[in-house]
Parts: sequence; C-alpha cells; structure tokens
Amino acid sequence: MSKPGILFFLAFSLFYSCVSGQKENSAAEQNENFSPPGQADIEFEEEFDYISQLEKDIVGEWVNVSMKVWVKTYNNSDTSFIVDINEETWEMKMNVKPIITMINEDGTYISEFRNSFDSLIYKPEGFWMIDGDTLIMEDHQAVYKYQIFIDGDMAEFKSLLDWDKDGKADDEYTGLQRKNK
Repeated sequence: MSKPGILFFLAFSLFYSCVSGQKENSAAEQNENFSPPGQADIEFEEEFDYISQLEKDIVGEWVNVSMKVWVKTYNNSDTSFIVDINEETWEMKMNVKPIITMINEDGTYISEFRNSFDSLIYKPEGFWMIDGDTLIMEDHQAVYKYQIFIDGDMAEFKSLLDWDKDGKADDEYTGLQRKNK
C-alpha cells in the first residue's frame, strides 16, 4: 500500500473506531438504529477492500484516450458549449500528444505533455492518494480531485473544474484513459 494510502487507512481506522463506538453505545442506550454485531465491521472491510483495490489498479502508466468538458457558463455568461476530444482529434485540438501519466506505488506521479515533435513541453509531478472513489492529485500548483472508475485497462475520470477560468468550478469534465503497462 502506498504511504498516503497507509496514512489514510490509519486516520480512517482511528476515526471509524471512535465514531463506531459512539454509535453503538448510543444505539444500545436508545435501542434504535442498532445494527447486528459485526455488520459495521463487514461494511468497513468492504470499503477498505475497495480503496485498496483502487490503489493497486491505479498504479501504472496511463495515456489519455478522450475527454469531454461541458463548459456551462463561459466567462460568467449564459453561453455554454462542449469540448469533445477523442484519440483521433487529440493532437489537432489540444496541440499536444495524448498526455502520459505515470502513477507510482510510492504515492507520487509524473505527467508528460509532449508537442507534435515529441519534445517535452510540461512535466507536472506530485503526490496522489485515494479517498473513497476519488483520486486526489497534488502538484506545486493545485490539487485535483477526480471520481474514478476502473474497468480492466480503462479508467474514467470525472470532476467539476474551472475549464474556462471564470472563477467557478462548474464545468463538468469526463476523461477516459488507457493503462499502458
């Protein structure tokens, strides 16, 4: 498990044990909302297994396949539009090759943006962690949060972001990436 994953697990375990004890004692005193012994443990184990599996599945080299952004209030106006890019149109519309991101087991990541001549033009790097079904990536400029769904070698990333830089994170982003390694 990655270092951020271990820290999250320890913090979650401490929080869960404190809250769980409060809920069970309170429910036993009031005799309502009381769940059978062991049920909460099973739910916790299932959530931990899910997070642990996502942490394992996300590690590797990922390349952008497509993305769609619904810009809802372009420059704070009532104008909206959809940016729709696939593998065939990526380079032409984005002026870069599909982005390659290496997500490492140690909780770090590096993305590479390359131009049409395959020259490296931008290389953000930082740290990642999983929180529930959300991938959190932090570099020196910002923190990015994506709800992720992984099926085999394909991953779907969803987020609300400020695509049009109007000060509102109200633009709906959906991106597909394919695992290379």
